[in-house]
Amino acid sequence: MPSARWSLRGRLIALLASAAIASWAAGGLWLYRSSLAESDRLFDAALVETAHAVLAVVAHEWLEEDDDEIELKVVDHTHAESLFYQVRSGRGRLVYRSPGAPAEPFDDAHAQGFATRRVAGTDYRVYSLQAPRQRGSIHVAQPLAARAAAAQAAALRLLAPGLVFALLLAAGVWLIVRRVTAPVVGFSRAIDARTPGDATPVQLDALPAELVPVGHAVNRLLARVDEALRHERTLTADAAHELRTPLAALRAQAQVALRARTDAERSEALRELIGGVDRAARAVESVLTLARLDAKRIDPAALPTVRLDELARLETAEFDDAARARGVALAVEVPPLELRGDADALAILLRNLLDNALRHAASAVRVAARAADGSVVLTVADDGPGMPAEQRSRAFDRFYRGAEGGGAGLGLALVKRIAELHGGDASFIDGLGGRGLGVEVVLAR
Repeated sequence: MPSARWSLRGRLIALLASAAIASWAAGGLWLYRSSLAESDRLFDAALVETAHAVLAVVAHEWLEEDDDEIELKVVDHTHAESLFYQVRSGRGRLVYRSPGAPAEPFDDAHAQGFATRRVAGTDYRVYSLQAPRQRGSIHVAQPLAARAAAAQAAALRLLAPGLVFALLLAAGVWLIVRRVTAPVVGFSRAIDARTPGDATPVQLDALPAELVPVGHAVNRLLARVDEALRHERTLTADAAHELRTPLAALRAQAQVALRARTDAERSEALRELIGGVDRAARAVESVLTLARLDAKRIDPAALPTVRLDELARLETAEFDDAARARGVALAVEVPPLELRGDADALAILLRNLLDNALRHAASAVRVAARAADGSVVLTVADDGPGMPAEQRSRAFDRFYRGAEGGGAGLGLALVKRIAELHGGDASFIDGLGGRGLGVEVVLAR
């Protein structure tokens, strides 16, 4: 089962939205960690500030009273719900603790600075401050759980706007991608909506510049398809028209055979019938070959190398018997030449030229070739009656027959089409000894 394909629009939306969310996540992680670190610094600063504030209050009491008999009022400060402090005398006795503070000391009596302690089952961040002249010590503590909760809440409040922005950015990406890809979607729908016979160029005005070459390629493809269909329709119509005559002749010969009164008459009619069948078969084969060549496109760079001299000798050898039967000398003057080409198509070209030449030659047919300016020039010439100038202009047309009316009228059309597929052309030249007719085919190397 084929895997589902992503659309270009879906891929762009997914990638851009993922990039936006990933960027927010990376930035959010950095901001979250930075916020926690900054909160730790601020909380530590609050512990230090509170310790010094408490020391300022108790210092006066230590000067007037015994440090073990000190009595303090509750100090009002903004962090009363999460900051706790203890006051200890110079002898280490706990003389005062804030409301909610545990009775167990936060730290050693002579401790100084920050520490993390577990007191009465609770973890605290503790700051200890020693009074001047060792009169006592101040311990200010904050529960780590409350500290972490406050820091995380502050960090999340900073991240929330970023998340909203990332979601808005993803929605914006979705809208922008839909708008940007709308011409592409419209282009594909315009192609889908076409009828099979509609080959008019697709309008490219709405396409972005990057896709205009694709649009031109589609229009060129439509033009090629239209040309191929036109060739096919023309060939089909012409073939249907041209095959009526040989089919009618076959029917007539069959009727003659049926009405024959003697074996000789019947044998003659059957021979004519077989000949007609052979001609019809050749006509059908020519039509099919031409149809196949019309649909074919050749990339010269991808073609194999063909030895034209070997191909010419091989194809000419097939006509040796026919040439001897007609009393025609068949000469091959092709030097070692190579070109990139379709060997099968070139063989068809040679066979058609040889067949035409042998049917009209008086005594000689010559196959020759030469190299010229990056191409190969192949000629097949005879010494027959030739062809009038007015017929030459139409002789390469499909189903055109000369005054003799022989064949299906497709041989030279096949020759011209094969030459065109090989980047060349076909034309008429004078025949041998100033008589007859020759065909010159130029093929790209």
